[in-house]
Amino acid sequence: MGWDGDYALWTVLLRFAAGTGNYRSRDYLGNYAMKEIRENPFDIKIGKIYAPNGTRRMMSFASQVKWAAKSVSNKTSGYGGSQKSHFREQFFSRRVIVKISVVKMEARGGEVQRLHLEYIQRDSAAHENEKGSVFDKEKDIADADEFRKRGKDDRHQFRVIVSAEDAREINDLRSFTRDLMSQMENDLGTKLDWVAANHYDTATPHTHIVISGKKSDGKNLVIPRAYISYGIRGAAEHLVNRELGPINQMEAGVKLASEVTKTRLTQLDRSLLRMSDANMVDISKRPERGSEWTRRLDIARLKHLSQMGLAYTNGHGKWHLAEDMEQRLTRLGERGDILKTYHRTLKQAGLSRTPHSDTIYDPFHSRAKPLVGKIIAVGIADDINDRTYAVVDSTRGHAYYVKAGRAENIEGLKRGMVITITPADIHPKPSDLTIEKIAAKRNGDYSPSLHQTTDPSSCPEYIQAHIRRLEAMRRAGHAARNKDGSWKIPHDYLDRARNYEKQRAWAKPVDLKIISAGPLQNLASVIGRTWLDEELANETSIPDIGYGAEAHAALIARRQFLMQQGILENENTALTQSHLDALEKRDLGEAAKKLSAQLGKPYLESGRQGRIAGHYRAAITRPSGKYAIIERAKNFTLVPWRDTLERNRGKAVSGIMRGNTISWTLNKGREIS
Repeated sequence: MGWDGDYALWTVLLRFAAGTGNYRSRDYLGNYAMKEIRENPFDIKIGKIYAPNGTRRMMSFASQVKWAAKSVSNKTSGYGGSQKSHFREQFFSRRVIVKISVVKMEARGGEVQRLHLEYIQRDSAAHENEKGSVFDKEKDIADADEFRKRGKDDRHQFRVIVSAEDAREINDLRSFTRDLMSQMENDLGTKLDWVAANHYDTATPHTHIVISGKKSDGKNLVIPRAYISYGIRGAAEHLVNRELGPINQMEAGVKLASEVTKTRLTQLDRSLLRMSDANMVDISKRPERGSEWTRRLDIARLKHLSQMGLAYTNGHGKWHLAEDMEQRLTRLGERGDILKTYHRTLKQAGLSRTPHSDTIYDPFHSRAKPLVGKIIAVGIADDINDRTYAVVDSTRGHAYYVKAGRAENIEGLKRGMVITITPADIHPKPSDLTIEKIAAKRNGDYSPSLHQTTDPSSCPEYIQAHIRRLEAMRRAGHAARNKDGSWKIPHDYLDRARNYEKQRAWAKPVDLKIISAGPLQNLASVIGRTWLDEELANETSIPDIGYGAEAHAALIARRQFLMQQGILENENTALTQSHLDALEKRDLGEAAKKLSAQLGKPYLESGRQGRIAGHYRAAITRPSGKYAIIERAKNFTLVPWRDTLERNRGKAVSGIMRGNTISWTLNKGREIS
């Protein structure tokens, strides 16, 4: 175990076992504990529980055990006499993590619900050798489409994730979920319409539940905030403890002892951080009777942290913790999990790539550049906290692990696709720079009239885009709106804007764009402005190793095709912007012919500058990219698509187009039938 031969640690478990009436020999208990830790490694995610002393404060698992040890000391007789008759064994509640979110069923509510139901039914998350499906209160395999139809008029729905730390010991997760939902019906006083799916693709099995937003009488279901915060978790913990029984002292001791050498943030670390004052932990004082064993665990952990360079002692029982200990341990634990996934993925794919220092792609690094590569694997890193990943074999000749953020960011991505990975832009927006510049000259004030005075050429739509930005910043607490409609801009507004963008980027740290659904060679002979054309125009140098060799061959084939089409004269002809525009125009022209027949309207090119207005009809994917169909009374046009449009499908939109970018105004218009 690497605990510096600290045999006292096993004395801890001996004393612990003695209190419970487990009269084992010292050698046997040592072997027993070692066997338990070796065969049952714990990676625990523990929730909160109230302190048993009535203070209503939350207690960690380690704090519970220490409180119990102190309680044992207070209830036993003095030294020298038998204590067995005075001892009452301590038990600890088994923990359950519950995460609940309320989803508003707006214009795209039905589509969003369909995608979520498909996500929770995916085969990759099902039990071994089983197909993914949902179940309900009666059927083991329920009809997700029927549930979706029943909830099409819901104002909102609830999504619940239930994860018991000892879920693998529960006999039947379906029965457990049904019992939990039955208890919720009793507590809320109504029948609930729900479906659920059990997931086994993470270290701890867990259950996804979707609950309709309507009560049995047809009224909207409103769940009290207190019940969301504590009630559901309490009901789930009660059911787990009823089936498995509470955790006894021996099991609690073994769990804590197994954390001593973990290279990640543990419950022991959290306990040390709470004990610390200005990052200093004082263990020089004699511990209270009954808590000696917990003190020894603290010392063992501190020694291990010292070996990691995260703590040191002055030799008088006082330990200094590194200021960033919590952050570093969290990153170390996460990095260890990531590297395991990365190497396992490469092995399963049969790929051998040269090791490099940037295995984990960091989009927030100051020198982060876009990646292009083939997806080797895409999956869920943490279902509870909605974190996903992709492992990509890049054209640089190396493979990378990419943190992809929320599950919605990887929808539609499959193994074998070729994608571009672009870091999130965490810099202040151009509108932020304009707002700050105007406010700096006006004693921190900003208003549409001041904007117009400062820049008379600004059109109303352009100024309104700045107001929308300020509204977003106001909701985040970074700007204040005055009663007269003007704005007060703080002196550190740009720093706040940067932090705001970085915070938002945790949900979507990278933009993943599909450039080919199959091998890159498929792009070599299509009409359109492809990624290969962009690379040829930029004269990008791609190493002829790893996946870069495949990309290199595709570029050669693309140039040959363009020569055959008469777009390029010979191998020495440079691909220019006019060539790219011509390829895109031909691509959109082909798409427009089909759409014109469907819509019964002529196609009108949008151009590169000017105002765009109409109803957003749908999106299409072409070799040149993804485009939005903007329909008007007499014609339609195609413009670059943005995800913000999807919330306004079928509604009136308008925007200002500047090159390949559009600043959209999303109006509340009547839907197209």
